[in-house]
Amino acid sequence: MSEPRQPQMDAEHVPIERLIDLENWKEKGPAPTAREIRAALPRGWVLDPDHRHAHRDLRLFFREGWILLSGLGIFGVLGGLFVWAGLPGGWQGALKLLIALVMLLTAGGIAGPAITRALMRKR
Repeated sequence: MSEPRQPQMDAEHVPIERLIDLENWKEKGPAPTAREIRAALPRGWVLDPDHRHAHRDLRLFFREGWILLSGLGIFGVLGGLFVWAGLPGGWQGALKLLIALVMLLTAGGIAGPAITRALMRKR
């Protein structure tokens, strides 16, 4: 008979061996405790209750996300004011603004997926 299949882990839950070098640690002495493993995990990772897997700590995004949002808001408004002040009035200004938005969306549509693939690529 075949063995029962283990449930597949989420992409968010990774074995701690992928984040820290346990083999090197075990050669130096006794197996690390859960407290030592928690201290060795990279910033933004939390040890699961089974002490064999870790997952991303989403509290990090809530704790420091306001910096990103406020920066995007402030610099977006300032950039919009500079663009608005530099455009001529009438149809000519509206056409230039439309062309600029199309160029921005095209560049974002090309660069965004490329950057995302590079960041998500497995090492």
